[in-house]
Amino acid sequence: MTEAKFIGNCNHLIDWDSVIRDIEKASPDYIGPLHEVGDGDTVPGVDEVVGQLRDAGYKKINEGGNAGWDMFFPGSSFDEAVAQKFMEFVGMNDYINCWISRVLPGDVAPWHWDITDDPATLEAESKGNMRRFHCHIDKPKPGHIVIVDNMCLYNQNQGNVWQWPERKSWHAGANAGLEPKYLFNIWGD
Repeated sequence: MTEAKFIGNCNHLIDWDSVIRDIEKASPDYIGPLHEVGDGDTVPGVDEVVGQLRDAGYKKINEGGNAGWDMFFPGSSFDEAVAQKFMEFVGMNDYINCWISRVLPGDVAPWHWDITDDPATLEAESKGNMRRFHCHIDKPKPGHIVIVDNMCLYNQNQGNVWQWPERKSWHAGANAGLEPKYLFNIWGD
């Protein structure tokens, strides 16, 4: 697979409106980006990814910029059953990482691939057992953009599911709209 592939729509299986209502009441479990240039000794890819963003002039939200996103995890901010239903839909046995991202109006998740030092992710990836998906969990809203490699996804129907070419596919998200942008993300085997 050389570009993201449309898998189908899972809106009939998961009440995404209810999931978003739960997220709206929760505090983020993680606020990104977290890593910085120089962390590459402990987290593979940091210098490659973050170095390019810094060279391009991006600043994190806490630095007065607009590069930032919130992450919410199953079992903490939303029901674990959501991840289980999604895995059944795509035929995934188990997930290694799963989250819902939120990008607020005016903010961006700049061009990157998801860096991690998670041993389970790195091991599965080395064995070639990794699949990555995302799902548009909000109704289409003006200005909500997701890019995966060379594919721009805009005005996607709520529940549309896409499989990525690889976990480390380059991607970005932007919220040029007026409301928060939500996306369900998962990788595993």
